[in-house]
Amino acid sequence: MRGDATRSRRDADLRPIRLGIVGCGRATTSLHLPALGSVPAFCVAALADRDPVALARVAHRAPPGRAGPDFRALVDDPAIDAIAICVPTGAHAAIALAAIDAGKHVFVEKPLALTLDDADRVAARAAAAGVCAMVGFNTRWHAQVRRARAAIASGAIGAVDALASRLTSFHASVPDWQRTRASGGGVLLELAIHHVDLWRYLTGQEVDEVMAYTRSGEREDESATLVARFVDGALATAVVAERTSRSNDVDIFGRAASISLALYRFDGYATADAGSVSGEGRARLRAALDTARALPRAVRDARGGGAWRTTYADEWRHFAAAIRDGAPVEATLDDGRRALAVVLAAIESATTGRTVKVARG
Repeated sequence: MRGDATRSRRDADLRPIRLGIVGCGRATTSLHLPALGSVPAFCVAALADRDPVALARVAHRAPPGRAGPDFRALVDDPAIDAIAICVPTGAHAAIALAAIDAGKHVFVEKPLALTLDDADRVAARAAAAGVCAMVGFNTRWHAQVRRARAAIASGAIGAVDALASRLTSFHASVPDWQRTRASGGGVLLELAIHHVDLWRYLTGQEVDEVMAYTRSGEREDESATLVARFVDGALATAVVAERTSRSNDVDIFGRAASISLALYRFDGYATADAGSVSGEGRARLRAALDTARALPRAVRDARGGGAWRTTYADEWRHFAAAIRDGAPVEATLDDGRRALAVVLAAIESATTGRTVKVARG
């Protein structure tokens, strides 16, 4: 009998994790499904979306008869091990709670929820159920981000004084739910939350207060600027926009050196010593050497769609290891809650015109 139990556990470890995906919009079709295709630890066992057009586009990625309109069919299915929640933000908490109550592991796209109360409910329920739960902050898995985080932790750039972020994109049109803050739209909830999480991940520090301005047009919060102060006194700024060219950059300024990240470029990692001048000969030579060192990895990443798209496959591999081996989750529900608290404070600031303290958990 003991041998049978051991074989059963071994078989469970070897078979793919059966994943149900709720939501078949742009993130699922262009990012998650391509990434999952290179992660054999998962198999897409079922899909759900209330939009029949969106569902039809990807129904072939699930077994026959395993794509439908009701997420509860996935939640209630004992053959499904984990649920990925890729729906409009307002539905994140309800679907996550239903999946957790059914004993499923959960992957929740950012933002974790629309309110801190909902985020707290999801976190408490997941902890009580003992399931693996993770938030989709894929940027943490970018090679440049990992390298910068290690350099900062080692003290190579000294104490961090300031950070500057730019995250911009172009969307000529968006789904109706992305047109207003109340339903989860706007660049603060959609874009800025990525870099707020990066600030915390890179520095290990918490944001204490924020000031924000937004600009609206056909939809709410099409662009925004943030100024933040960390608990340790360091400062951060961010420019986010969704009606312009694409950029994804972070500069980290330390007392001894600075690091610049251009996350859409394979050679986007650059450093400068304190006192050096941007663009001087030594800096250009160092950049050329870094480009040469980055080429082998760039070639490898290109097979998976480039360094940025590789982050999605890497986060799914991490989630699989957390489910199978009990490895600690890096992008935890608490991380999702803390990033949400900063963004909600920024929205309050943009509304009131005042500096706002970030709510603590």
